[in-house]
Amino acid sequence: MNQDKTIQFVNTKAIIIGMALLFIALQIGFHPTYLQHFPGFEKFNWLHHTHGAIMVSWMFILVIQPYLIHKRKYAVHRLIGKISYVIAPLMLISMFLVTRLNYLTTVGKIDFKDVAYIQALNFIEPLSFFTFYVLAVINKNDVSKHKRYMIATSFPMIMAIFSRILHNRFGTTIEPYEYFIPLYFCSLISILLLVNDILRKNNPIPSIIITAVILLNTLIFHARYTEVWQAIVRLVGDTIF
Repeated sequence: MNQDKTIQFVNTKAIIIGMALLFIALQIGFHPTYLQHFPGFEKFNWLHHTHGAIMVSWMFILVIQPYLIHKRKYAVHRLIGKISYVIAPLMLISMFLVTRLNYLTTVGKIDFKDVAYIQALNFIEPLSFFTFYVLAVINKNDVSKHKRYMIATSFPMIMAIFSRILHNRFGTTIEPYEYFIPLYFCSLISILLLVNDILRKNNPIPSIIITAVILLNTLIFHARYTEVWQAIVRLVGDTIF
């Protein structure tokens, strides 16, 4: 029993540290292209500001929730959980609107194959976030599953932050690895978490689902120049955007 409590304490502490580091990485990744333009923000509109604020809010939730559990502040944890019912849909809407804006500002101005290339991640990340969050809510009474799916909601942001940091550091010279590296990194993390669950004889289903979604994301990016993917992007653009 004591060993189980020790493992749970270590896991919770690791989650807190990991999410806090991700929050710091968010500031580093978006400083050159967004934060440094404060307070003028001449090149940005309300959508960029709203999307940024919602993303920061979600990162705050991911940092504070495991901390509240660690401190046994269950009432506050449940309250913030209810607040997430508002933040998560707003997050999804803002991701959709940013993707739509990105699509509309590129289509007709560059080759469509390059438009489809850009959207290979933009289309899938909101769906990944939605999938993980819905599963977290459905399993809110199963701590083990809920925790894993909530952690997984950070993966789309890890990819965005990591690719932004790589682009800021290396520019176009690293293309397309600025996207491949974050995808492979998140794939590796999810696989390691799956292996850990199997070795500890935890229920592996959540980790299997998370890994499958991330690997699907990676597969789609590999297929970014295929006619099938370009047809999907064109269909979405014509019917939804």
